[in-house]
Amino acid sequence: MKKFNETKVGQFLIQAAPEILELVGDTVPGAGILTNLFKAKQDKTPEQEAEFEKLIREYEIEELKMILNDVADARDLQKSALKQSDVFSKRFLYWLAAGSLFLGFVYIFVITFVTIPESNQRFADTILGVVIATIITTIYNFFFGSSKGSKDKDEQKTQIENT
Repeated sequence: MKKFNETKVGQFLIQAAPEILELVGDTVPGAGILTNLFKAKQDKTPEQEAEFEKLIREYEIEELKMILNDVADARDLQKSALKQSDVFSKRFLYWLAAGSLFLGFVYIFVITFVTIPESNQRFADTILGVVIATIITTIYNFFFGSSKGSKDKDEQKTQIENT
């Protein structure tokens, strides 16, 4: 992986706004931060701004490609597991998902109907948020897709493949 100052965006920033590189260093916390920093620069030309926006879009496309490749790798792993003759390996993901969902729903049931001591309510609420927001949602999204997010990713993937 290239260091940030070796990428197209980094090279552009070296010329257009070198002080931003001092703030960013070798890592990029997010394109939104870079955009805001660049817009804060008073003496930029419209051409520099357009070029920077173009490079940010290229960076976002590369980042999306990496995310999509990661998801594809997970799906490919599951496809290869299904081709095996070992029943445990074939069904492990399903047992893991079913067990996680079962435990998540048991936790939701307990947290709803059992009195939680006042001193533990923050912990119980935090764990409830994790169970709902990550465990249950991630499992459903893996097996069924996330309606809008999946649609958006499919559209972006199609755009990327066409470029």
